[in-house]
Amino acid sequence: MKLYRHGEHPEQQLSADLPEPEVPLQEGANFSGVVKRFDKYARAHENGMSMGWVRQTYVDALEWTRAGDGARGLGFFSACVSLMIGMSAAWVIGSVWMDADWVEYLISVFGVVMVFFAIVVIPLFSIRTELFSPEDLPVIFDRKHRKVYQITRYTQPGLKGLFQPWPTVALEYDWDLVDAQLNVQTAVGPNMAKRQHSLWFIVRHSAEDDAPIDAFTLGNPFVLNEGLASAFWEHIRRFMEEGGPHVVRGERLVEMGRPETMWEGIKQAAHYKGGGLRQWFRDGSLIPWMVILLFPVFGPMIFLSGIGNYLAYKTSTPVQWPQEVLDAVGEPLAGGN
Repeated sequence: MKLYRHGEHPEQQLSADLPEPEVPLQEGANFSGVVKRFDKYARAHENGMSMGWVRQTYVDALEWTRAGDGARGLGFFSACVSLMIGMSAAWVIGSVWMDADWVEYLISVFGVVMVFFAIVVIPLFSIRTELFSPEDLPVIFDRKHRKVYQITRYTQPGLKGLFQPWPTVALEYDWDLVDAQLNVQTAVGPNMAKRQHSLWFIVRHSAEDDAPIDAFTLGNPFVLNEGLASAFWEHIRRFMEEGGPHVVRGERLVEMGRPETMWEGIKQAAHYKGGGLRQWFRDGSLIPWMVILLFPVFGPMIFLSGIGNYLAYKTSTPVQWPQEVLDAVGEPLAGGN
C-alpha cells in the first residue's frame, strides 16, 4: 500500500463536503453544526478517556480502530428489507397490469422504476458498503514525529469492481495541521429532538493556508455527548502534547472479534458475549429487551444483520500499514501499556 504524504493524494482537494472549520453561532434547539473547536494546548476535560477504541500501542504512537463491535451487517439487513419490499411491489404491479387502463399503466411505469431501485440498486449499494471491505480503517497518532496516519478507502467505480476488494490508501498528516472539533446534528420530530455528537479532525492545507483538504472522525456518534467527546479528545491531546498514557488505567484494548461461524456472527450482532441469558441482560445493552418485547421486528433484524456480519468478516481484507509507517512507529507494545 502506498503512503501519500500531507496533501499529495488527488482526493485531498478543497471540498464543500468537509465540516465547516469556523464556529458559527448557535440558533436555538434546532442547531446543527460546529459547537466547539478544541485547543491543543488547553485542557478540554479533567479526565481523558480512550473509551475502548485503542487498537494497538507503540512506544510513542497510539493506534485507534474505526470498526465498531457488532456494527457490521446492517447493510446486508437493509439489502434484504429492500429486496422484500421490491418483490412485494412487483407482485402488486403485476396484478394491476392484468386489468388496467392507461392511467394505471403510467402509474405502473413509475412503480417499475421504483421496483428496480428496490431490487437491484439499493441491495447492491448496501452490500457493497460491507462486503470485500478492509477489516478496519485505523488511525495512528505518532507523537515522536508529530504525524497522524490513517488508512481509508475509496469507491471503485462501475460494476467491474463490485465484488472486488475496496481500493485503500494510507495517508499521512502533520499533527500541527490537524484540528479537532465537536460537531452536532439535531434531528427534530413530533414532540422530540435528538442531538448526535461526533468528533471530527480537520486537516488544513498548510501553516499559511487554513483551507481544509481532508477530514476524518473517531468514536461512535451514537454514544458520544459533549462531555464524552471532550474527554475522548483530551486523551489524544495529552498523549500527543504532554506525554500522556496510552490508555487510562482500567481501560482495555479493543478486541477485534472475528466470527468463525454464522451463529457467532448472529451472537455478535446481538451483543451476546456468553454467560447465559441472565448475563446477556446484565451487560447493560438494550438489545435483549428489544428482542423480547419487539421480537417480530428486532428478531429478524438481528438474525439478518448477524448473517451480514459473518459475511462481511469472511470477505474482508486484512489491514497492512506501509513499511514507512511501521518503521516510524516501531514494534507494538505488549499489554497495551
